[in-house]
Amino acid sequence: CQDDGASLLADASSEYDLSKVSVQRFNGVHPAGLVGTHIHFLLPASIERQVWHVGYQDVIAFGKLFLTGELYTDRIVALGGPNVLKPRLVRTQLGAKLSEWVNGEIDQRQSRIVSGSLLSGHTAADVYDFLGRFHNQISVLTENERQELLPWVRHDSSKFSLTGIMMSGFSRTKKLFDFTTNAGGSPRAMMAFGQLARVMPLDILPILLVRDLVVRDTDEAQLLGALELDEEDLALCTFVCPGKYDFGKELRACLDIIEREG
Repeated sequence: CQDDGASLLADASSEYDLSKVSVQRFNGVHPAGLVGTHIHFLLPASIERQVWHVGYQDVIAFGKLFLTGELYTDRIVALGGPNVLKPRLVRTQLGAKLSEWVNGEIDQRQSRIVSGSLLSGHTAADVYDFLGRFHNQISVLTENERQELLPWVRHDSSKFSLTGIMMSGFSRTKKLFDFTTNAGGSPRAMMAFGQLARVMPLDILPILLVRDLVVRDTDEAQLLGALELDEEDLALCTFVCPGKYDFGKELRACLDIIEREG
């Protein structure tokens, strides 16, 4: 799978037999690049059909292993976030200790380091202070626990809004926002608003699905496509949920139940 305009196999087509390689193209913004999106449209997974995927850097590692007999742990990952001084691609190692690795790379603000995407990665702290096995980026953002009084009343254009509560929700121009760790409120009831459908590119009914995930109705969740999903596929739903639900954790809990009960 590759983006429109990319020619990843062009240089190798004359040297190797690629007749059995099928190239599929996806374009657009996130989550167009997620493997879950690709699987959903190409070969959906189900209780009867398992689907495997492998990243290009793992393919390189396989080749190195066969040629040298040694494990190849080098990885190219993206370093980015509002607090990073020079966002760029960097070479590092699988399992690298991130708190030491980012020394000199971030500004003076108190920061949270995340292995992977801000939407679906893990905080790199304590025993989890390492680059995850399947993570291709290191994200850094400001640690912010400050509470604001009625922030929706101020119509602040510097804050992201999908619903139009903030002034930024009415702007049609692209703008970069300085996101922090502040969740913008405490957990509350899950409301069936249309935000989930707006950020879900897959052919599923997200509001019905996440409701069944939360109440652990695994039978209905399977009918609605839960077996096609991984945590990162619901990350945008978590991001826009006004109830602060982590649908990735709810999905994993349901998948674990399905695995145990067969």
